[in-house]
Amino acid sequence: MNSLNDNFNQAIALIQSSKKILLVSHRRPDGDTLGATVALAHALVQLGKTVVPACMDQISSRLTFISDALPQGMEFVREFEMDDYDLMIISDAGASHMTGFQERYEEFLSNKLPIINIDHHASNDNFGVVNCVDAQASSATVMVYRLLKLMGTTFNQSIALALLAGIYNDTGGFMHSNTNQETFEIAGDLTRYDVPVSQIVKPMFKQSSMAQLKLWGHLLEKMQKNDKDVVSSVVTRKDLSVVGADASDTGGIIDLMSTVKGARFTILLTEDRGVVKGSLRTQRDDVDVNKIAQQFGGGGHMKASGFRMHGRLEQHTVWKIAPADGTPASTTSSVELP
Repeated sequence: MNSLNDNFNQAIALIQSSKKILLVSHRRPDGDTLGATVALAHALVQLGKTVVPACMDQISSRLTFISDALPQGMEFVREFEMDDYDLMIISDAGASHMTGFQERYEEFLSNKLPIINIDHHASNDNFGVVNCVDAQASSATVMVYRLLKLMGTTFNQSIALALLAGIYNDTGGFMHSNTNQETFEIAGDLTRYDVPVSQIVKPMFKQSSMAQLKLWGHLLEKMQKNDKDVVSSVVTRKDLSVVGADASDTGGIIDLMSTVKGARFTILLTEDRGVVKGSLRTQRDDVDVNKIAQQFGGGGHMKASGFRMHGRLEQHTVWKIAPADGTPASTTSSVELP
């Protein structure tokens, strides 16, 4: 913990010596990365800093209530000039490639522009000049909360809403195993700022579009459980087109899939604009889906991880000749046909 506190102090020193700061959220932004960025924006404006938030991808309509809480006149950008800034803060990126900006800007991760890396994923590769990373924290917004407290930030409703939304997102409404005593203590403190909790809960978990529900029904119909107790399903671009949905509409379905009784772990593959995203979940203590995700260049937590790969989904069917009912297995060979 002393080492982490030292890192927080180094981060504060960098912030204090900087004038123009770029705040970066990861691709396919969720409530945690957005909440962390929005809260930081308010805190840094209080310090008189010029702040610009950035994200490669468009924000899902169900999460715009978080980006709408940015300081007045501020909005997320998708392009910028790196030479315009003297500090970059990246929040909730479980690995250095997760922002996507390194594909557009050659020097993005060179630390020519100092990076403060704020995260809570065990898979984090400590890509910053300063790394405020704690795998025991339930969310990146918890880490930002700690930082703002050390900075002496004056909390307000917008900061509290952003942080609470991030915590609610990454704990699945305080139901995931990463929910701990600190999570509840911070959430309790944030509710003191008259946060309209219903404005967080409804768009994140209690409101769905027709297209999203149709998509969920489609992928649940395709869901399978193999002989190794792995539950899986896929979403192709065609699936999205048929129901008029977007890849972001898969948000939350992996947690429902993981409730299948007897499943070792669950995987959902989603095809989106030349990339396949894999989401993995498990409820078991003897399965580490982070290790599985790392095999595909991803990572995350022991019970919740993911990865992204360039490519597309292609279906292969395997037929198997098995012993007929009542036929001794020793008299029939098992053959697989592609």
